[in-house]
Amino acid sequence: MITNPVRRVLRADVAARVMATALLGLPALLASESSRADPPMAPPTCALRLSVEVTPDVPDPTDPGFISSLLSNYPGYQLYLLGRVDDTHVNLQLQGPGPGERCRQVVDAMRNDGRVASIDVS
Repeated sequence: MITNPVRRVLRADVAARVMATALLGLPALLASESSRADPPMAPPTCALRLSVEVTPDVPDPTDPGFISSLLSNYPGYQLYLLGRVDDTHVNLQLQGPGPGERCRQVVDAMRNDGRVASIDVS
């Protein structure tokens, strides 16, 4: 049977070996983690603020389902709710990969949606 002083020495020895192994592996771990980092996201080339007036039959123009449905044919573009003005007006941010002509096409398609009365771009 191992006595308490010997047990403490054995535990200290094991702890020292574990710590040494961990410290030796730390630089390799840090190097591998930095190489796996996601690349920084590029800023969107299309970013427009929109004041959108919807028709009175839209129950809630701030509903995320309604807002995302305005972009059904334009993957890669997103609309963000900036605020609700009243029951038929919301302020949105359109963001996407661009180019500018494609952004205008997205806004034009939204204008053609039967639930949208008007869109002002600022």
